[in-house]
Amino acid sequence: MFRTNRGMWVVKGYKDEEKAQWVTAVAEQLRARGFTRTVEYVQSASGDTVIPIGSAYYTVMKAIDGDEASYMSLTDVKRAIATLARFHLAARGFPPAPDMFYYKPPLIEKWESRLADFEEIAHSVEQKGAQNRFEELVLKMAPEVLEDGYQIIKNACYLPLLPEIHQAAIFGTLAHRDVASHNFLIKAQGSCYMIDLDTVNYDMQLVDVVQLISRMMLLQGYEMSAFSQAIEQYIKICPLSDSQIKLIHQLLRYPDNFLREVTGVYLKRPGYNLRGVMQLLQLEYKLRNRRRQFLQAEQPLHTGGGWAGYLGAG
Repeated sequence: MFRTNRGMWVVKGYKDEEKAQWVTAVAEQLRARGFTRTVEYVQSASGDTVIPIGSAYYTVMKAIDGDEASYMSLTDVKRAIATLARFHLAARGFPPAPDMFYYKPPLIEKWESRLADFEEIAHSVEQKGAQNRFEELVLKMAPEVLEDGYQIIKNACYLPLLPEIHQAAIFGTLAHRDVASHNFLIKAQGSCYMIDLDTVNYDMQLVDVVQLISRMMLLQGYEMSAFSQAIEQYIKICPLSDSQIKLIHQLLRYPDNFLREVTGVYLKRPGYNLRGVMQLLQLEYKLRNRRRQFLQAEQPLHTGGGWAGYLGAG
């Protein structure tokens, strides 16, 4: 980031020209479709948004003057999920992507890989014995985490995931696929912007909703009202069917928060540090019973009450 007499600017480099062209083209298309609360790239004198320098490709965007959203704030959550819904509306109608007709949805493939990594980590810690409080907590939570993870993977074939991914392919829908709180910036007047489009690609948009709600539910103490308010805010802008809301709730059974943080530390992914992850794991352990109650909340609805009643719960 650098400052000029015309304001603050962000410069980003890419090794892959195709990636840089894709990201800038997506941003331009989104803005043309009315979704202006996102990054805006600057064109060179020749009209290019990607500038080759040496072996890299650079983009320049206007800095957005805002603070990162906090999923501990329900107000921030509602602003973020409303922005996500507006993004989803604009991120439809792109050229169809026939290669999305996978035997298995990308979400499940990612979850299987993450679960396998964690199982290997837990086994290694168990073999050598826990060396610190972090590893003690990993071993303490491992049986429950593995059971929940494998259960949702096993049941995935019974969930309406393939129809969702097929619809995404047919209608050319994009998903952000990294809706962490730091990718939403909130300006002083309350407007919310979505940033970092590097992960945007063809996918079913429910993956974003599941990811955002999964991350915020932990910080909201697995309160039913937080879930219902987030869903209600989203559907005011981008409608969901009862079956889609049910699917979102079922996919939240996958213990993604715990698995993402632990594998992030052991696999040394950028942005994961032991102290910060430990705090999240301790919170997850403390709230594990609240999480179980939240996940079981749908059971009475199977008798025919419908998901409209679920949205009013809590």
